[in-house]
Amino acid sequence: MFRHFAFILPLLLVLFASGATLGWAITDEPGKEGSFYSPVIRVVPDKGFILISSGSGILWLKAGEAAMPHLSELPVGGLIDVVVEFQGKPNPPIIKSWKLTSGDSACSVFDGAQCVQPAKKK
Repeated sequence: MFRHFAFILPLLLVLFASGATLGWAITDEPGKEGSFYSPVIRVVPDKGFILISSGSGILWLKAGEAAMPHLSELPVGGLIDVVVEFQGKPNPPIIKSWKLTSGDSACSVFDGAQCVQPAKKK
């Protein structure tokens, strides 16, 4: 009987922690900017979303019109430093810009309007 409880308790703690993080991320005041450094978990280019981790939870980010054509170029598993604008609950944050720090992509830097080629190191 106690073996079942030992499995359920950690599961409940993980669900509570991820729910608290997700709740924090989507309840910020509209117009406020934030930043996340995370691996790209999933890319859904036809819908305009990417899935990242934020702290102990996961978070869907919505691409704006300028970013949507470039989402398909983001590699799953690549590390991304993304700047977002919060829209308030229950809307997902909107992607403003990103820099891909690991992983191969034709659009490793997006400045909010277009892909920019990073400066080559000498």
